[in-house]
Amino acid sequence: MALQQAKQSRFPLSSPISKQALERTTNRFGEFLLNYWANILTIVLGMLVATALAIPFLSYFGLDAIAKPLFFALHFVCAQVPSHSFYIYGHQLGLCARNFSIYTSMFIASLIFVLSKKRLPGIPWWIWVLMILPMAWDGITQMFGLRESTWVLRAITGTLFGLGNIWFVLPLIQKTLDETPPVQRPAAYTGMYPQPQTLILDTTPGANTFIDHASTR
Repeated sequence: MALQQAKQSRFPLSSPISKQALERTTNRFGEFLLNYWANILTIVLGMLVATALAIPFLSYFGLDAIAKPLFFALHFVCAQVPSHSFYIYGHQLGLCARNFSIYTSMFIASLIFVLSKKRLPGIPWWIWVLMILPMAWDGITQMFGLRESTWVLRAITGTLFGLGNIWFVLPLIQKTLDETPPVQRPAAYTGMYPQPQTLILDTTPGANTFIDHASTR
């Protein structure tokens, strides 16, 4: 009996209070993501661009112990072909010319979206398609050896691709969130954890008067 009580004290059952605290924490985290999802995306894109720019400067000042791991880390998002990349002081950027243009334009566009308080109007889908087609044409024709692209074309087509994606996707996401109704509590949850009720009395004279019908007979 004592052993059973000790086990129960070491592993107490979850109480309604702990469940409510977990629910409040989850709701706050969800509200944070809903309110600041564009800010988080902007920060991530900004860090990516800043890292790509910092690598050649770090190498120039002899900080290869920092520059090389960062360079190899960016290999997960870019092939880093030397002949397709920009150089600063003779050192290669962490992203190729096309990807650097893509992520830089996406960062700038998302920053404008955030500064506009998510009111930046979106573009129609056909304009979005027109903005991504040049990069598709430039990349496919080069991949099959039909022609050789230049750093100017890579930068221009990458910029159009990045701007088109942000101006189409981000306003669409925000519009969907604005039009989505709030989540309703399930009926089972409401029955298990009833919410406090507010008693509202009718102040009309005689509205709350109790009449004993038996005494009136």
